[in-house]
Amino acid sequence: MSGNFQDGLEGAATARGEQKNAWLLQTLKRNRNTAYLKQFGSPETVTAFRERVPVCVYEDLSPWLARIQAGEADILFAGRPVAYERTGGSTGGVKLIPYTDEGLSDFQNDIVPWLIDTIQRHHITGRVYFSISPATRPIAFNNGIPVGLPDAAYLGEIAGGMLTAMTAVPLDVANLSDVTQWWQRTLAYLKAASDLELISVWSPTFLLRLLDEIPDPQGCWPRLKIVSCWASASSRRFADEVQRRLPHARLQPKGLLSTEAVVTVPDRKGRPLPARHVFIEYAKDGRFFLEDALQMGEAYEAIVTTASGLYRYRTGDWLRCEGRTTQGRPILEFVGRGALTCDLVGEKLNESFVARCLQALSALPVSSMLLPDADCPGYVLICTRVPGEAVLAKLEALLCTNPQYAYARRLGQLAPLRVLTHPEPFRVIERTMLARGARLGDIKPLALRREAFWLPLFKSFCP
Repeated sequence: MSGNFQDGLEGAATARGEQKNAWLLQTLKRNRNTAYLKQFGSPETVTAFRERVPVCVYEDLSPWLARIQAGEADILFAGRPVAYERTGGSTGGVKLIPYTDEGLSDFQNDIVPWLIDTIQRHHITGRVYFSISPATRPIAFNNGIPVGLPDAAYLGEIAGGMLTAMTAVPLDVANLSDVTQWWQRTLAYLKAASDLELISVWSPTFLLRLLDEIPDPQGCWPRLKIVSCWASASSRRFADEVQRRLPHARLQPKGLLSTEAVVTVPDRKGRPLPARHVFIEYAKDGRFFLEDALQMGEAYEAIVTTASGLYRYRTGDWLRCEGRTTQGRPILEFVGRGALTCDLVGEKLNESFVARCLQALSALPVSSMLLPDADCPGYVLICTRVPGEAVLAKLEALLCTNPQYAYARRLGQLAPLRVLTHPEPFRVIERTMLARGARLGDIKPLALRREAFWLPLFKSFCP
């Protein structure tokens, strides 16, 4: 490697580090008088912050969040929040995450440039569709602060105005609380949008539901250029199905975004890179790294610090370093939720592992998933049709590459895989998650769902 090239890489790394550090230092300065940071001596440097402030999870912050929700100011961040958003609906009870003005601004500063670049680079002049969820969640306030924001609020005034002018589905469709009416109106507008050029949704299963009702989507949208959706981990097989149904459009994978933080954003080549308006550390084997120390091929849990009061917060999202750009930025592929693990008898199956097993079997329908059965310890494959014995044996063999699962099977602690068929598994998920306060377009296509209530639900819905 030449000296000039090495110097260039080191210079780029220094610039990136300075940018990240400047964002963190500004956040620490703004919030130095908050109750949370004062207990750690209000750190003013990156080193002091990482040494003094502990890594945390939601439960660690619960007492502080309770004080904020009771109306106290200057607890996790300066002042009071401008809104709350619900999270945790996919894998547990509903939790409230506060948003500050700075936090919303950071969200917009990471997402809006991607949107504008996509529209300009692909010469989008026709209409666009951004998933707009129905108003199934009751309007709520906590001490006068709204709980939940409309989808367009996350884009800000300028980008929101652009979306309003170009949208194929009017934004007021989001005011419909009846899901059936919402589907009917959404489909009617989309079927009439022959000049549709861009589709941006989060979950590919949400888009597949729409495509189920459009017999010839390629003929309906001949000008469609870009489809943006999740395409990693459990979403990959669903994204592949979207691409199969819309072969004339380019599939653009989305980055990793959650209620808590924007973690990665796709660059111009569609590669997921670390977001700029958040401080990210990467955890592995009890150690915490910054992005310049990441090793190619290794997976890490994202630990985020945000302007909305999350400090060194464990997201549970795991990312694999796939390489680096010519500027030295890590390319970070989402590989799954490390915290989503089933452990009936010590087998410790995690969701990302199950997703890879299902992905490897093209004979399985894309909507297949595993559910644990605690009453008769073992796992049930939810499928639209009964797979052949050979396919089931292959899936069992793949699961047995997890040594703990294989050991439990050999000892008879876990029963062999069983199958429960349902014509539309994801509709059961959708119906349940809507009732639990999730946004329709945000419901994740997980390969493994660990909660005990899912299996009885599927049995009750079985025809």
